[in-house]
Amino acid sequence: MVLLPAISCWGTEGLFTSNFCLILNSDLNMKRFFISQILVTGLLIAGCSSDDDSPGTTPEIPVVESATIDVESGGPNQPNQVYIDLSTSETTVVKRDTWELGFYSGSQNRVFLNAAILVTAAELSEFTDIDEVNSSTVFETPLALKGLNAQFQLADVSVAGVEELKAGLPLSYYMYGDLDNGIIFTDSKEGALSGTTIAEVSTTESNNKVYIVSAGSEIPAGTPDPGDILTTGDHRGFYKIRILTDGSSYTLQYAELDATTHEEVVITKDDSYNIKAFSIVNGAEVAVEPPKEDWDINFTSVYSYYGNMGGLVAGAAYSDYALHNTLGNVGLYTVFTAETTDGETVETGAPSFDEFTRADVKESELKYNDRAVIGSDWRQTPGFGGGTAQVRNDRYFVVKDASGNYYKLQFTAFMNAFGHRGYPQFKYELLE
Repeated sequence: MVLLPAISCWGTEGLFTSNFCLILNSDLNMKRFFISQILVTGLLIAGCSSDDDSPGTTPEIPVVESATIDVESGGPNQPNQVYIDLSTSETTVVKRDTWELGFYSGSQNRVFLNAAILVTAAELSEFTDIDEVNSSTVFETPLALKGLNAQFQLADVSVAGVEELKAGLPLSYYMYGDLDNGIIFTDSKEGALSGTTIAEVSTTESNNKVYIVSAGSEIPAGTPDPGDILTTGDHRGFYKIRILTDGSSYTLQYAELDATTHEEVVITKDDSYNIKAFSIVNGAEVAVEPPKEDWDINFTSVYSYYGNMGGLVAGAAYSDYALHNTLGNVGLYTVFTAETTDGETVETGAPSFDEFTRADVKESELKYNDRAVIGSDWRQTPGFGGGTAQVRNDRYFVVKDASGNYYKLQFTAFMNAFGHRGYPQFKYELLE
């Protein structure tokens, strides 16, 4: 059993709901009719565009202009990842434990870890033969790492072999790493290509090392008490992998840690998608993300990473977590209507959610390099310091999708009518 962090582990919600709540503007159908007539008339008059026109500069007209979404996270165990396309309100729901590795389809040869089930990985820089590595493997040069001691202070750790590495590889407060020297066994919080813990895969085969992978944690089946969540179950085991590439596809070698032989599979890049997902536990490629142009928000439910959190350098898992599609050129920023300092709340002067218009958008504040802007900051829980579990009403978010459409988005709930956590809800509107 992996020792897990206590961060964001308060709350409840037990009844699963698959309801998909969609509230459309009552005038939408009539509006679409007039828009289509205008477009047809314009085409008949213009016949063709001028040489000065640039293709793709006019945003596509969204099918849905406003909606309220009940996100199907699945209740207090939060078993699902949910991908949401704001232009259509379509959602894609996948179990978060169906994959461990995500192979990037862009020009760089990168492989992501599934942070929603706490997958981590460590490079073994001395090894390129996957079949030579097992739990008994000893390193010629011990790894110099750091970990938290019993007093929650960083201390030096010398790791002589794989068996010792296994003790500090699974994500927990006590996992190993060394931020100062760039040794991190999770992908970065921001989700940048340069932040993958697996190094960029080289087209030179000898440059690609063996990695030990902690396959994360199972989704538990138990029902927590009202007001609580239960998102992290038993450890899913250790595996070893090695990844090669020719630039247009990846060759993945994988096996359980103590296997004497390995499996091999080719995963071909597809430019329509950000990543192609694969499960080393189940030995199969998995359909996870929709095409990269068909989603804006990923309510990943659980999210994990290693980093500096209020002075504590450790690994932590967060629940009720939302990301936006930075790899798909979606930008997002937060609008704060009030700020609280030393218990005193002061209004910022920003317009309210209802008052905010297209003219209020600050283009320079859109974040395309940090997918965790929303994160879990849209809600608050009692945590260590007490308080009330509630949605934060002092903020909302501005989203610009890959087609150039702007939206304002605000969370409205994260518990159901029975007080059980794991039922987030948000509303949004197209800014015209």
